[in-house]
Amino acid sequence: TYSRCSPQFTYQQGNNPRRVLTKPSKPVHNDGFDNEDYDYILYVNDILGLPDSQQYQILDILGQGTFGQVVKCENTKTKELVAVKVIKNKPAYYNQSLFEVTILEMLNKKHDKEDKHHLVRMKDTFLFRNHLCIIFEMLSVNLYELIKQNQFHGLSTNLVRVFVTQILDGLIVLSRAGIIHCDLKPENILLKNLESPAIKIIDFGSACHENQTVYTYIQSRFYRSPEVLLGLPYTSSIDMWSVGCIAAELFLGLPLFPGSSEYNQIARIVEMLGIPPGYMCERSRHALNFFDKHDGSNNKNVFSLKSMESYMKERGTVEQPSKRYFKGTTLPEIINTYPVMRKLSPEEVAKETANRLAFIDFLQGLLNLNPLERWSPQQAKQHPFLTGEKF
Repeated sequence: TYSRCSPQFTYQQGNNPRRVLTKPSKPVHNDGFDNEDYDYILYVNDILGLPDSQQYQILDILGQGTFGQVVKCENTKTKELVAVKVIKNKPAYYNQSLFEVTILEMLNKKHDKEDKHHLVRMKDTFLFRNHLCIIFEMLSVNLYELIKQNQFHGLSTNLVRVFVTQILDGLIVLSRAGIIHCDLKPENILLKNLESPAIKIIDFGSACHENQTVYTYIQSRFYRSPEVLLGLPYTSSIDMWSVGCIAAELFLGLPLFPGSSEYNQIARIVEMLGIPPGYMCERSRHALNFFDKHDGSNNKNVFSLKSMESYMKERGTVEQPSKRYFKGTTLPEIINTYPVMRKLSPEEVAKETANRLAFIDFLQGLLNLNPLERWSPQQAKQHPFLTGEKF
């Protein structure tokens, strides 16, 4: 009774129409291999790589960005799953990505040979139909997705400790190598798998050498340090500011400073932590966009944040007032008023309270407005919040 439709039919994957993964998928450039954005048009089951070396069969798309696309692939020889970054066919992206390759090679081969310090491994690179392809180990979800899966409720202080310790471990290696990541955020920290809390730092596409800080527009806004917002020279301490923001977000479930613009970002930081030190405002190229300057005592200028109204009037922009996500305005208030997990015994509540006090002190070391006083990863790793010593 059931074989009537077509007993001759056998299912074969090869019979499927090629499912396209790239948007837009219309061929425009590069002999029809690229779309209008110079992205390589990727199809499920297509092969990346040349017959005389490793080849990778495309399984699915993992993400798309300004640089190009990331796809999940299977190494046709070893059957290993990998993530392949397929860079746009444009000189600017090609050159920037070559620099990323150089940095990763140095980190993987010289500074973290044993793969012990939570930095993503690059496995292979090649040029394919004018696209640079970078092959990475396959990892799992990022920390933003983890928080989202947790309904944007924060993670336990214990889990925050485990994640932050590993991030700092990676940053110690970067500091030895003289590299600034420049784009640390929860999306760029990935779980290795779903079985353990082991993580890897990814995306060195914005990284630079400590002595070659050329770009002024860096870091994702929520994680952008005061010195970058003010257009000042910067060092690896910008990464430590980002770690402070990430640590707070892991605990709270929401970004600590979700600025809707540069002005709003600074306004949120100032509201919580105060005005940056005088020397920063004095030397800043942008300070007078955001701050008013007043004569203070003993010939020292005093700076205060411009009101939103006067900022809008001067800059001709429309600003949104800050949305409030937390009870309290200061860091201690925000951390201490965050709801405690239900069903904790009095002993556990006491322990959680002590943990939070240590955590607040830890965050204040990372979120120091003054980059010269902000802790290094080595200093941060010694803090009782991470070592478990009594605070």
